[in-house]
Amino acid sequence: MPDNGSNVTAILVAVLVVLVLILVGGGLFMLFLRYTDKIFKKLFKRPKPLPQVDRSPKHIDRSTIIGRGKNWFYTFHNEWLGVRTTTFDGCSLSGYYRPSSDRSCRNMVILVHGYDESPAEMAAYARLMMRKVQCHCLITHMRGHGMSSGKNFTWGLMESVDLNEWFNFTRRRLGNNCRIYLVARGVGATACLLAAQQKDFDPNVCGIIADSPMASLSDFLKATLPQTTKLNPDWIIGRMRRLAQAKFGFDINRCDCTTHASSIKVPVLIFQGGEDDITTPEGSRNIYDNLRSRKRMVIVNNAHHMECYERSQAMYEREVQKFIESCVVRLVKLGRL
Repeated sequence: MPDNGSNVTAILVAVLVVLVLILVGGGLFMLFLRYTDKIFKKLFKRPKPLPQVDRSPKHIDRSTIIGRGKNWFYTFHNEWLGVRTTTFDGCSLSGYYRPSSDRSCRNMVILVHGYDESPAEMAAYARLMMRKVQCHCLITHMRGHGMSSGKNFTWGLMESVDLNEWFNFTRRRLGNNCRIYLVARGVGATACLLAAQQKDFDPNVCGIIADSPMASLSDFLKATLPQTTKLNPDWIIGRMRRLAQAKFGFDINRCDCTTHASSIKVPVLIFQGGEDDITTPEGSRNIYDNLRSRKRMVIVNNAHHMECYERSQAMYEREVQKFIESCVVRLVKLGRL
């Protein structure tokens, strides 16, 4: 005869086990949601509060090229004019504008910093460009950074559209026959490359210098997440996609400057650190391989993230010089000079 008591006990134990598994699974899932919510906020929320003024840091490390550029920028801060513009969605953007000593000059260099950086990080690049070509300089504050407003940062997507306002600013200052060069690093370089892929990209842009561009947000997360968590990056990326779609209405896969790089018509010079584990050499190689315009990629083997200029100054400056000269030759052939 079957032991009904034993059967009931076994069923109760099985139900208990299932309930425990459900509770544990639910608890782990809630922890996952909380953890990914924190990652989402860190990714997209403004890195630092909007400051009242852009003050010089108390200490600047002048042993580096970037540090010396910063020191020069704040020492001669009065030579830079504070300028502002407003984006299509009402975001107020700030920038620093330094006119050329030659008022008839029609060259503008627009410089775009990386994530969680200040415009002063681009001063060394501004000095470099001023030595290589007679130009006006404009260092932008990306949305959600520095003196620009904006509660969120979109990893190059909205920032690429924001560049249109600075192109308009340039034409108002220099006329419709102006020539624009974009110099950017990190996510700033991504924004420039994304902008250049658009059909209505400003024809006044003559060339792009992209230092350590982020190929895509997904690739960036795959490269950096294993440094902080053992969770499968694909799980987190999937959650980021859903949250971004729900909160901002866009797919993070659009923050990818590789897929449509073939649409870029202007010359592109890419600098990439060989030991960069944030924006990887593989990502820059993918961008480069997809480009169909005049292009060049320079890999600095001993450089980490955005260290190319620091690690190989002479070579970096030679490459910039050659790139500018090639852009000028192209403009002559097109009848624009």
